Amino acid sequence: MRQTLAAGSTKNDEQETLVTDSNALIILGMHRSGTSLLTGLLSHVGVRMGKRLYAPQKDVNEKGFWEHEDIVDTHDELLLNLSSQWDDLLPLSDKWWEGDVVKPFIDRLNKLVRRDFSTAYVWALKDPRMCRLLPLWFPIFADQRIRPTFVCMNRNPFEVVASLQKRDHFSKEKALVLWLSHSLYAEFYSRGLPRVFIEFDEVVKNPAEVLLKIEQESNLVFPIPINEACEKINSFVSPGLRHHKADATLQQPQEPLPRMAYDLYRTFSERARDDKDSYEVIDSIAADFNAYQKKWSPELVEQIRYLNQERADYRVKFFQIYTSWSWLSAKLLWLIEKSLRKY
Repeated sequence: MRQTLAAGSTKNDEQETLVTDSNALIILGMHRSGTSLLTGLLSHVGVRMGKRLYAPQKDVNEKGFWEHEDIVDTHDELLLNLSSQWDDLLPLSDKWWEGDVVKPFIDRLNKLVRRDFSTAYVWALKDPRMCRLLPLWFPIFADQRIRPTFVCMNRNPFEVVASLQKRDHFSKEKALVLWLSHSLYAEFYSRGLPRVFIEFDEVVKNPAEVLLKIEQESNLVFPIPINEACEKINSFVSPGLRHHKADATLQQPQEPLPRMAYDLYRTFSERARDDKDSYEVIDSIAADFNAYQKKWSPELVEQIRYLNQERADYRVKFFQIYTSWSWLSAKLLWLIEKSLRKY
């Protein structure tokens, strides 16, 4: 994995000299890590989220995903064109962002950002796919003179595992591999750039203080003062939002995969507390994780790639049908018919 990550080491060469027109808070974190909760809180202090967001889903994210629908769909379609998807266990190819297939997606994202955020002083973007797709965004930030601050959400991986097991019926091993790969990619791609580490437990316990930390460390002034939004902030964080709670006294596991996840989580927790970058431990965990993946049998890797390609082919055809004129026309007629049935 480290070889793949190292390919992004020139990601931020031009960032420090940019004259910025807008500020973006890029929320990074694995699925089920509390990124929806944090992004929803940011909306209460006036941070713009875009025109079209995914609707809340009962028993999954009842207060909203706070994900930009068009951008997430673009990320999803790009992954499919790379023969991957959000729960892919294999890394993307080295320098995948330089491939010809990627450029149309950068152009599309550029247009979406101009459409929805060109007049925004501060806006936020949340999609767990960003952890793996971050190199896609650096030319967009540069082109539009956007100053990004990366907000890295850290949640106990064993709580994330429990959530993924319930929602997606993943095995513990698959969920841990996904948590580790997303977390390591997010850390490496944002390394050396303005960022702030946030603990999920603190978001639940002290949401206003977390927002203040983000505001201060990103050198921003939120459009709505935090003290004026306190009532909405506190009501937004209800106890029922947390469905899984790991044992706080959990000791370091002995098995390699859980131990790596435990060590990385603890390292990120220390980073959130003392605000000091220490890469030695993180790089050691990344090397161990890379070695762990290299031990997978060729038959397993081949099977994963085959299933990835099968799923990608099917869903690419779905996207083509869904965006075709014939489908859009049929959808319009269906909506008209549905409205007429009311009368």
